[in-house]
Amino acid sequence: MTTTPTIDPEADLITEVATKFAKRALCVFAHPDDLEFTCGGTVAKLCAEGWDVHIVVTTSGNKGTKDPEVTPQQLAGEREEEARNAAAILGAREPVFFGFPDGGISNDDELRALVTRQVRLHRPELMITWDGFRPGFNHRDHRYTGAAVHDALYPSSDDHLYFPLDKEEGLEPHRPAAMLLTGAGTPDYDVDIQRHLRTKIRSVLAHTSQMRGRSEREMRLMYEDRARQAKAAGQAGPLYRESFGKVIFRR
Repeated sequence: MTTTPTIDPEADLITEVATKFAKRALCVFAHPDDLEFTCGGTVAKLCAEGWDVHIVVTTSGNKGTKDPEVTPQQLAGEREEEARNAAAILGAREPVFFGFPDGGISNDDELRALVTRQVRLHRPELMITWDGFRPGFNHRDHRYTGAAVHDALYPSSDDHLYFPLDKEEGLEPHRPAAMLLTGAGTPDYDVDIQRHLRTKIRSVLAHTSQMRGRSEREMRLMYEDRARQAKAAGQAGPLYRESFGKVIFRR
């Protein structure tokens, strides 16, 4: 009799998944630069360690500008190309864009079906997305994207009677081993990104429409200043970190 591998809640989550399961990750975020700002260092680390990382962006970010001359269509095209460039810098696969309007995400059957299909298609063992259940969180697209991903994983993606048309493509039910939530109100898992900080910064700067001419040096100094402040405050753990809430599906 074979037994299904489980994750030790006390162990390092990424190491546990990489050791016991396939090194496949799926990141689902609302806007083209969400991933790079929140977990670009973690994705760079995964890619450097041989993970196959897929990215889904639920909107095209077609309202994220102060320029009165830019149309939503122009901005969507520009931001999607920026996201492709950023993914290449990180070493991830080219993003998939669902194309919902910026500010128009809902946690509904349409979005959950699209996420479920991506999970069944790529069969990730690690998901990364927004914490969709943090009270008063800053953007509805973040909240609803995160909640839709959670709902797509439990129960939709692993139960064959949810979205059964996937069967016609030969897509079988699947649930990842674990999930990391960015923007968590009470994070309980840190990833040390010091070795991958430059890659993270370069991926952020690939979003030129949002960065307003900032330089790599300016970004580096910003992160170094944050690290000094954290050290002075007696912060435990890695100084250059990305923090998450963790969800384990296979205990």
